[in-house]
Amino acid sequence: MTTRAYAKINLDLRLGRRRPDGFHPIDTFFIRVDLFDTLDAELTSDGQCTLVVEGDSKLSHGSDNLVLRAAQSLHKYAAKGLGVRLHLKKAIPQGAGLGGGSSDAASTLLLLRNLWSISVTDEDLSSLGSELGSDVPFFLQPYAARATGRGEIIRPVHLKDLPWAILIHPGFPSPTAAAYAAYAKTPTPSPEGPPLHLTQGDSSRLTLHPRNDLEGPVEKKFIWIRTAREWLQKQSGVLAARMSGSGSTVFGLWQTQKEVDRVVSLAKDYFGSEAWIQSARLKSGAD
Repeated sequence: MTTRAYAKINLDLRLGRRRPDGFHPIDTFFIRVDLFDTLDAELTSDGQCTLVVEGDSKLSHGSDNLVLRAAQSLHKYAAKGLGVRLHLKKAIPQGAGLGGGSSDAASTLLLLRNLWSISVTDEDLSSLGSELGSDVPFFLQPYAARATGRGEIIRPVHLKDLPWAILIHPGFPSPTAAAYAAYAKTPTPSPEGPPLHLTQGDSSRLTLHPRNDLEGPVEKKFIWIRTAREWLQKQSGVLAARMSGSGSTVFGLWQTQKEVDRVVSLAKDYFGSEAWIQSARLKSGAD
């Protein structure tokens, strides 16, 4: 069995007051983009869960990998003796604010529920996913979503006629824990961008006012990220330009692929070959 694990961006990310447990409650709007890792699962009868990773030499193949952790969390529900050989082909960069690890974990849970024919409900799967990471429950369902709490409380939003994105990653990560710790020292909301109008499944309009409260502390440390975001904001026809999650990827949105392809070409000339630059369609719904 093979599946795709799609990346996400945060069109909006707002942080609340830090809780006694150290976490900030969030209010965010997740949406997938058509960029994905590929996960292949082969059924075995040796009772073992193993993983091979292709495309990222720095990513662990061991039990600290979210894919293996997800497999092992579900393995206790599988029939005795069943196992799996997993092969993960990476395309989503690590530490990029694109949710690659969480998406891989969610795809593992969904794939192995089918492969092992396990009678685990969607609610139980979401509970397992939230133990692996706050973003994992979002990836267990196919739609864009507003997420609150630690990100595990999901309210799906059906969208259509979605714009295109350019993703720019500088080649270095922005650690999530460090970003939140820096924000906690000076918890200042980020300014909102221009309104972003999206079309819902029933043809009604959804209007967001994109902001990312982590931009300030992250961009203070990484001037490159601020430079890339501000460059995107200056390009003609841009609908929104923000950092995704805790970084280090920034994105810009345009209405058409033609417009995004034009900006991709300009970006490659401006930022050079070391930057990772991709175009992708925003995505909401099943394949």
